[in-house]
Amino acid sequence: MRTLLCTLLAAAAIPAQTVFSTDFESGMPAEISAGTATLTGVQGYAGLGPTGDQFGGSFLRSETGNTVTLTLTNLPPHNVVHLDFLFAAIDSLDGAGAYPQGDYFRVDVDSQTVFREAFANAISSQIQTYVSPPGVELARHADLGFSGPGGYYTDSAYYLGGDPFFASIAHSGASLTVAFVIEGPGIQPLNDESWAIDNLRIHVGSGTVGTAAAYGTSCGPTLGATSQPAIGQNLDLAMTTLPTGSVLAFAAVGTSSAHFGQFVLPYPLDSQGMPGCWLVMDASLLSAMPFALAGGSANVSIPIPNGVGFVGFQIFAQGWVIAPGSNSVGVVFSNGLRIRIGT
Repeated sequence: MRTLLCTLLAAAAIPAQTVFSTDFESGMPAEISAGTATLTGVQGYAGLGPTGDQFGGSFLRSETGNTVTLTLTNLPPHNVVHLDFLFAAIDSLDGAGAYPQGDYFRVDVDSQTVFREAFANAISSQIQTYVSPPGVELARHADLGFSGPGGYYTDSAYYLGGDPFFASIAHSGASLTVAFVIEGPGIQPLNDESWAIDNLRIHVGSGTVGTAAAYGTSCGPTLGATSQPAIGQNLDLAMTTLPTGSVLAFAAVGTSSAHFGQFVLPYPLDSQGMPGCWLVMDASLLSAMPFALAGGSANVSIPIPNGVGFVGFQIFAQGWVIAPGSNSVGVVFSNGLRIRIGT
């Protein structure tokens, strides 16, 4: 049990079997279609990572806009897959904020997007939508050897295999395709920005653990889950750090964090009179579930149907609060929650 991922699997009583593993030290695995990505020395990333799972030697480095694809076949019986890897965010990734608005790391499993978050490495005004759980962020805004234009931009490192969200992805097919890419309007050449993965491992098992992970940016309230999402149970959500004078609070739930109609998410609400606020989900399932206000916080319970068809279902939640005087509209928005329903 060498990593946080293994600890999570053990706690959930999920028997796990590793079906693919590479540290990129013996050439390019046949299962990987790298596009323009190449094996590159890790430079200052060396030694970052949990014990027994650290950057070292070479990793697979890619320019933005290039897709790296892993294809596996003849998998043993399973109903959940776990993605375990180190992620390097290199140089001038621009997040979701100011121009050029868009360097999103996206992970697709069998053509379905399971993760899409913006990463930002430079000035504080840039918006990084990814909020890492404890132990996942290894370095932030550090000089790790990959100097951007004039050395202005920095690098960041993450053990994304330690994010519980990657530890329980519903999957039962005999073949598996995982695609990694940084996409968006901000993509630039390799000498300006790039990304890399190391110690890529794929585990399969049985059972699905429900997860709820924060993402995106709040302009006031903080949204979190106080229960584990599971079929036949209530999903309990709580909002804290409410603005003074908050009078009403609501939850919205959707199925996408990428698009809301014709709008690309996250969508800035500055032009709507809510500076610093963002819409981070599409509200396609629920637009106004009322919270109960009490003592500066707000709570709501959302029932999850007791049906096996909902296991592994991914949804997104966001809170919004009516607080007169907080801005010209009197409305502020929380961060988002990326939720996967378990058993």
